[in-house]
Amino acid sequence: MRLKNKVAVITGGGLGIGKVTALTFAREGAKVLVAARNEDNLKETVRLIKEAGGEAAYMKMDITDENAVQEMYKKAEAEFGGVDILFNCAAVYTGMEQKIEDVTLDEWNEALNINLTGYFLCTKYVIPYMRKRGGGSIVSCSSISAFIGQKEYGPYNATKGALEPFTKCVAVDYGPENIRANTVCPAYVRVEHTADTHDQMGEEKMKELHPVGRAGKPEDVANAVLYLASDESSWVTGSSLIVDGGYLAQ
Repeated sequence: MRLKNKVAVITGGGLGIGKVTALTFAREGAKVLVAARNEDNLKETVRLIKEAGGEAAYMKMDITDENAVQEMYKKAEAEFGGVDILFNCAAVYTGMEQKIEDVTLDEWNEALNINLTGYFLCTKYVIPYMRKRGGGSIVSCSSISAFIGQKEYGPYNATKGALEPFTKCVAVDYGPENIRANTVCPAYVRVEHTADTHDQMGEEKMKELHPVGRAGKPEDVANAVLYLASDESSWVTGSSLIVDGGYLAQ
């Protein structure tokens, strides 16, 4: 088992990539705390993990709430003894399908608050817990959108673009303490909250965008996150792992 005796915290763990990564981590031996705003989804993730013989807990919370983030780590330590792995996966797509002049300030702020400030808070407060364990791995879900311009994607791309150098700064600051920080950068992945977009674009468009001939599956990203979370990537930090079916290669 690649994560035996490890404790992982996963935000956005109730759906999509976060949920599948939680199941993958648990299968590889990790004890998992999943966090998100929807309690029913979190309960389902925990149920599936426990049903398969794993250990899991959940916390209903908002990653933009500083106190809630601190409580999340306290709960992980109380339940499982500490934190070794953080997967920042919670995100919103607010302001998409609009040109910049049509995006409201509230929409812009929501995107920044969740996709960037939330990641900052989760990263900031996990450091002391990882320090106690002698190191750890922080993986943040970025996107190919961090590296390109896309029509009517302004707020989302801005947050993912900022996440990349932020992650590199974390890697530089905490590398001497054996705390690593990396991003995983998917292209289009078909999950519950993107299914409508995929249907609108159509199967042929998805094949055109991805040279391998299909959109991604949550498992494609979860396996990449597993590598970055495990000791197999112990000399990898400050990196962006592109998982995009060849999207950026074109």
